[in-house]
Amino acid sequence: MAEPELGRQAAIFVMNKPASVPRRGQIWEVTDGCDAQIQYLFTAPITFNGSGKLAAGERVCILSETTDPQSIVVRFLPVRYDELHDSLVPPDIRNTPRYKKYMLSVTTGDFYEHFRLIEDVA
Repeated sequence: MAEPELGRQAAIFVMNKPASVPRRGQIWEVTDGCDAQIQYLFTAPITFNGSGKLAAGERVCILSETTDPQSIVVRFLPVRYDELHDSLVPPDIRNTPRYKKYMLSVTTGDFYEHFRLIEDVA
């Protein structure tokens, strides 16, 4: 990502940052179309990356909390993980014997720009 783009992301993050950072187990919803990075995870110590688009209304579950309130990436899984699998993971990856799962992430700035909290955790 180019340096001016990182600056834009940081500015959006500061302007749109809610009172708390996303926490493990929370459900958030895409408010408008959003590009996301996809990590394809394998049993071997190898990971491939790609990108995909999440449509407005798609819901995601936060994977882990960050202890750093200034974290630049938010990691999550779509609530409709199985239904979206074929559209987010290309056949050549899905058909690889050691392929196990995928997970998604976006920059924190994009997260606060394109997502809203739907369900908090106790």
